[in-house]
Amino acid sequence: MEKEQLVQCPYDRSHLIRVSRLPYHLVKCQRNNPQVARTLATCPFNATHKVPRAELQSHVASCPNKFQVDPRNEMNAPLGNKMKQMEVPSTWQPPPCQEDWEAELEDAPPFILNIKPNNPLLPCHR
Repeated sequence: MEKEQLVQCPYDRSHLIRVSRLPYHLVKCQRNNPQVARTLATCPFNATHKVPRAELQSHVASCPNKFQVDPRNEMNAPLGNKMKQMEVPSTWQPPPCQEDWEAELEDAPPFILNIKPNNPLLPCHR
């Protein structure tokens, strides 16, 4: 669909909304029309498809956004090939760390709350 194409709101038939603004409008219109919202179901393939609950199964069967599986690859492939395709990737290993926090602690002055670095009350490290 084109972004500028107009579609009819399922909550209020007098509303014509651009496709690009439809998700935002549906949230607002659903809140404003709770009685109508209770009678509609949401398509599992496209959240902007709001259909009467009684018609949901027929919509799902013919929804243009339905995920298409290529039956030639799925039905004719032996089970062994399917298992090879579903192999679990190896676990992620983090790269080696370049930081040494212990060495950083040895060179750091002690932390004393609310004391400035040039304060004469600080112990001298020489």
